[in-house]
Amino acid sequence: MALIAVDTDENDVPLKWQFENSWGPDAGHKGYMTFTDAWFDEYMFRIVINRRYLDERSRKAADSRPEQLPAWDYMF
Repeated sequence: MALIAVDTDENDVPLKWQFENSWGPDAGHKGYMTFTDAWFDEYMFRIVINRRYLDERSRKAADSRPEQLPAWDYMF
């Protein structure tokens, strides 16, 4: 999936996220899916992003030493 858009409120708080799926136009709505921010918070635990789009706090976290999780951890 590719994250292509976010809908925010007047305070720039995310409300919905739109993705282009990798299964083609027959899945989702013509190849696109929209998830609420609550869904995103609950189920999205792995994302790839170009560092130039990260804020300073996120860059610092990305530069920290990663913590290895056991193979049975649901976040693995």
